[in-house]
Amino acid sequence: MKRLDLHLLLAFFAPLFLKKHILLFLISFGTVSLMAQNDVMLQAFYWDVPVNAEQKDGFWWDNLSNKAPAFKKMGITAIWVPPPSKGNWGIIDMGYGLYDHYDLGNYNQKGSVETRFGSRSELESMMAAMHDTAHQQPKIEVYADIILNHMYGSGENAEANPAVKQYVFDEAFRNGSQFTPYPTNEITWIIPNATAGDYYIKIKGYCLDFNAPAATRGYDLQIDYQQTGFNQNYSWEAELNGGQGQANNFPASGETVRAFIDDINDIDEFKITAPGGENIIIKITSRVQSEDEWNWGDQTKGYYPYEIGHNGKNLASSVLEAHTNTALSYPVHTGPFEQNWTWNYSHFHPVDDNDWLGDWGESDEIIPNTKGYGNDLNTFSEEVQQRMNTWGIWLADMIKFDGFRLDFVRGFQESYAANWINNLPPKNDQQRFIVSEYWGSEKTIQNWVNTVNSHGAKSSAFDFPLKTVLTELCNTDSGFDMSRLNHAGLVRNSEGSHLPASSVVTFLENHDTGKEHDKWVTKDWHLGYAYLLTHEGRPCLFYPHLYGVQLYDYENPVHNIDIPDSLKKELLNLISIRSTYLGGSLTVLSQVGAPYPAKDVSDVYVARRAGNKDKEGAIIVINNCDTVKGLWVDSSPEGWSLWADKTLVNALDHTQFTKVNQDGRVWIEAPARSYSIYVLNEDFEPLANHPGN
Repeated sequence: MKRLDLHLLLAFFAPLFLKKHILLFLISFGTVSLMAQNDVMLQAFYWDVPVNAEQKDGFWWDNLSNKAPAFKKMGITAIWVPPPSKGNWGIIDMGYGLYDHYDLGNYNQKGSVETRFGSRSELESMMAAMHDTAHQQPKIEVYADIILNHMYGSGENAEANPAVKQYVFDEAFRNGSQFTPYPTNEITWIIPNATAGDYYIKIKGYCLDFNAPAATRGYDLQIDYQQTGFNQNYSWEAELNGGQGQANNFPASGETVRAFIDDINDIDEFKITAPGGENIIIKITSRVQSEDEWNWGDQTKGYYPYEIGHNGKNLASSVLEAHTNTALSYPVHTGPFEQNWTWNYSHFHPVDDNDWLGDWGESDEIIPNTKGYGNDLNTFSEEVQQRMNTWGIWLADMIKFDGFRLDFVRGFQESYAANWINNLPPKNDQQRFIVSEYWGSEKTIQNWVNTVNSHGAKSSAFDFPLKTVLTELCNTDSGFDMSRLNHAGLVRNSEGSHLPASSVVTFLENHDTGKEHDKWVTKDWHLGYAYLLTHEGRPCLFYPHLYGVQLYDYENPVHNIDIPDSLKKELLNLISIRSTYLGGSLTVLSQVGAPYPAKDVSDVYVARRAGNKDKEGAIIVINNCDTVKGLWVDSSPEGWSLWADKTLVNALDHTQFTKVNQDGRVWIEAPARSYSIYVLNEDFEPLANHPGN
């Protein structure tokens, strides 16, 4: 039996094996406090990492390979890397424009062989560097970013799509219903091999806001009827033009007319004279006029050629075709177990007359039919599910990825994700690590994790709510109420949306927030990381924070920010403290045992974290004021070992001590806009000497 076939067979029995793994997890859960926190992830990329686009040369995999020894010395235990497959935009694609699942930078398509990050051989060398355990250095796990709900295509991938045509022509039925229009600009309308003569093309709008000014209901109409291609010339629609024999003569093949739908009854009509024997190609794009600017519009505001008159016949219902970029085919894949699939419109929403597209919802609920990105895969299709499962097995078995980060899980149902996870080959007899990106509230993230778990799979989730709170902590001065940290995020949530620390990945910035300046941490990054790296959950560092990479706003590069070089040293010290002293549960001392002065609880946060088999743990102090500040706290509340009469030393400054009173109370302080971490004097170890590169 082939190895991959064996894993497919094992996946069938996964629920049986999973019960055993859950039982073993529960049995070992009580020993978590005896384990050091060697669990620091690194997001090993950011948006628009450098690439030599002119030479079609990606070198990010090489960059990571070179840093593997340094990562290991730093205490990084896993890296999360960008989507490895070829994207629709070739050498500049960040991987989220997924085009060919099995092209990892080894097939010449979309303008390059390599991906933005390099060649497949460079990817495999990077994997080997991370997995190398020479010189007693630990293995670094590698988690690939995975897109399971969309694919992209471009002009060469166009095909006639009868499902989309019917979907558009049913627009009258859909008005006011759950249906959302197919993006206007993603449809090319074609009359194939048109005969010679006059054509009267009537344009209609639907799902438009007729209570708004007409300037919001603009569109570009482009028509190519002589194989001229489209050019930059444009003119404006002339009124009267109401579709009742009042037609505008289209200026010339390949040009653009700018027009408006004035009201709900408005129909624009345009006349062309075709030479015969050529396709008539029609493109419509939604636009908005703002004073003298002609801007991009909401493409789900629909426009289409609802009637085309020629020689007394309406060709719209019969001859006219709607073309979409959904016909994806590739060079023959020759590697072991690489699939030679092709894709067509039947794999994407809408697939037929009964299928539909939804909008982004009222809040942050799951939206599995929403065409948010590219061509939205029909994740309810058994064929699509099987293909994605096969790809996941291949990535694990052949490329050796240790785990995966699932992109935009809000875009597909939990059972689809669980099925994909359960079909992965196990690693060391356990399910591989999975973390899901659900950008939502505590409750929706909790629901996602728990529902996936109910299907027999396990997924962690990124703590977006905690990121929001920590961004405020860092960016706001003393006005931030430190007591908010008591129940910030998913692990410490006290309103019914708690998740166990083993199901949560915490972070301060990522590739998405890092490219949008309104979401940035703009100062005092060390405060956020002091919390992340000393608390429960699995912390994930951001590459630009570790290496001082300047961030630019993706839409407007005038917004940029420098990351201080000093942050790297602080991160390395915190990683060392985490692995040396910490490993168990946590109690917030600034909310129990009558901290004093009580008024300073809003300025100073104090927590005690349990240790590991060798150490007693630590007390963490974070101060958001512009002066040194501290609190009297009970060092040993109920359930904790007594530290009465013990001497504590600041692990970050071995010259700073404090003595615990006989009643267990102790004065704990931290520098201005900074933090301290106190450990038992007998537990103290000098900080590790980390590499500076």
